[in-house]
Amino acid sequence: MNIGNVQIMIEVEEVPSKSRSLQPSILRKGLGQSFFATNLVFHEIADSTNSLARELGANGAPEGTVVMAEVQTAGRGRMERRWLSPGYVNLLFSLLLRPPMKAEQVFGLTMLLALASIDGVKEVSGLASRIKWPNDLYVGRKKLGGILTELSVRGNDVEYVVLGLGLNVNWNPADEESLPYSVTSILAETGKMVSRERLLVRMLKRFESYYRQLLTGEIDEFYERWNERSILLGKRVEFETVDGTICGKASRVDRSGALIILDDDGQEQKLVCGDVSVLEVQDE
Repeated sequence: MNIGNVQIMIEVEEVPSKSRSLQPSILRKGLGQSFFATNLVFHEIADSTNSLARELGANGAPEGTVVMAEVQTAGRGRMERRWLSPGYVNLLFSLLLRPPMKAEQVFGLTMLLALASIDGVKEVSGLASRIKWPNDLYVGRKKLGGILTELSVRGNDVEYVVLGLGLNVNWNPADEESLPYSVTSILAETGKMVSRERLLVRMLKRFESYYRQLLTGEIDEFYERWNERSILLGKRVEFETVDGTICGKASRVDRSGALIILDDDGQEQKLVCGDVSVLEVQDE
């Protein structure tokens, strides 16, 4: 509106609420020209957003498809672990991508989504989080979110990639009687609810920007950032494999997203996936 010669822009922002579903219309408006705005798929209840996105990918759905749900009846993390989340308070979504890359390069996309999520959370709530390789977001020693990456290949060429993210937003984990691991949320850490639509828009816009940079070969900046954001580097860790365990010092996360550790025999080991735990607990 105009008052004299002064123009005042009034932005009406949606009110955070625990009682309503995500609003695709708000997301679409916020995303603007983003390729994520063109194919938003929303379900109140779904078995798994990753499963739905994989089905869509196999049937030719376009890159940039976003599958969202309020409740997952069979939400999954890595190694078929259950992802627990009450409805209408968190973010549960999957992205469908068709990157022109080889299978061994895909894990870098997991790191990109982690960085985009960290940046979005910081912008919207002020909360700082970090990456626990290979696919989790942490605040201190508590889990804030988890990423599940799945792909389809032809030969060694990627046909499509699905990146799923579960992020604890307006949920208070203390309300749950029992949880299998220590978890937290934006609400639990800051004491404030945030707009899930605003948060998701910020994360998707960040990810799209990073993704386009990555496809042009600009990876050095991201390589440096996902190492800076890691909670494992410099610490003594234990890595579980099908053949046993490897102990050593976490050295870096390479350009493909693999964790490099210097084992107790002085040899570098490149770890692509698996469970890593910190043996020497150090305060952040």
